Amino acid sequence: MPRNKELNMKFGVYKSVCCGAEIAISVGMAFPDCPNHLNLTTEWKSVVDEKIRHVTELSGNEKKDSSAA
Repeated sequence: MPRNKELNMKFGVYKSVCCGAEIAISVGMAFPDCPNHLNLTTEWKSVVDEKIRHVTELSGNEKKDSSAA
């Protein structure tokens, strides 16, 4: 898992292991500190490695009536 200050080798969206903050980062860019935990070691995990949830699976979202305009 890449850590802050390491160069990114593959474009993608990454999530911090500590609190789930997400970033999109290009190839060749250095991984940043977690925006919520500055100056601490941050590990970044690719979100591609995780199951992408459907919007109906997210908490706080309820299915809306499709007949409403």
